[in-house]
Amino acid sequence: MLTDPSLRAEVERAGYYPEIVTEVLDAALADEQPVAFYVHSDVAIGEGTIGTHLTVLAVTATRFITAHVDDLDADAEGAASVAASVGAVPLRRVESVAMTQMIADPASYSPGAAPSAARLTVTWGAGRAIDLAPADCGDPDCVFDHGYCGALTGEEVVLHVTSELNGSDRAAKLVDFTRSLSNATAHAAG
Repeated sequence: MLTDPSLRAEVERAGYYPEIVTEVLDAALADEQPVAFYVHSDVAIGEGTIGTHLTVLAVTATRFITAHVDDLDADAEGAASVAASVGAVPLRRVESVAMTQMIADPASYSPGAAPSAARLTVTWGAGRAIDLAPADCGDPDCVFDHGYCGALTGEEVVLHVTSELNGSDRAAKLVDFTRSLSNATAHAAG
């Protein structure tokens, strides 16, 4: 089972099916220890539904780990269920680590102060999705085939946290995690 006591404590603090989360994390970590991690819980609001979503990001010496646990719609008898998924990407395959920090009252900013919000986007090339649509020239009477246009996107994970919604230290912790992930990918063997 998950042996890192700090990570286990964060998962338990999140309070969202900690036994399930630690079990899927344990499988993804595959006996590696996390160098850094970030646990993020939020509420997903859908059409007529409210559910919880938990994301755990971890960096090991060789891989970037993602774990997601989401509420699913209740079955016909009203029983709840969750979907738990994990991914492990070699650090050398991480293509981009992007961080945006929001600073409240920048005129009174002092070095080292925590941001009021932070957004992390990590992309990797483990899979690609392509969205195609017929191309046109804009002439409604044109009958020629103009081929297709589309967008090719890689896999990604995006986390956005604010001190106001997620707690006063959460944005700063996401910045610290990003620093660790950036450092790990910068030193990963190509």
